[in-house]
Amino acid sequence: MNVAIPVWGQDVSTVFDFCDRLLVVDVVAGRITDRKTVQLADNTVACKPAGLKEFEVRVLLCGAISRPLYSVIEASGIAIIPFLRGRADEVLAAYLSGNLPDMRYMLPGCHYQGWYFKGRGMKHRFRPRGRGNMRKG
Repeated sequence: MNVAIPVWGQDVSTVFDFCDRLLVVDVVAGRITDRKTVQLADNTVACKPAGLKEFEVRVLLCGAISRPLYSVIEASGIAIIPFLRGRADEVLAAYLSGNLPDMRYMLPGCHYQGWYFKGRGMKHRFRPRGRGNMRKG
């Protein structure tokens, strides 16, 4: 199974939509068997799902991601765990050890409301929040 992390230097890239480099790690039975940093051939939002498929990615660990891109990638069968930050190697180690649900790996201002962990994947339940969703009277 290939796990991808968009990277900026050694860190998880803050916003996946604008990232052009991926750390792609092959994981077999919870152990890393291969790792490489790859450049996405086309860095447009429309081509990112195809780039992930090209590298046979099954799980994407990333920072912020737009809702439209999230939907397209998820529809292509790739599990996404968003809103992560930190050194890519540390985030990967936390994911592999099952310790990813830790606030030190969450982007500032992000929290687990609406998100829950199921196995090794983070699932989202979109819940209405904010003034635009308040009921009147």
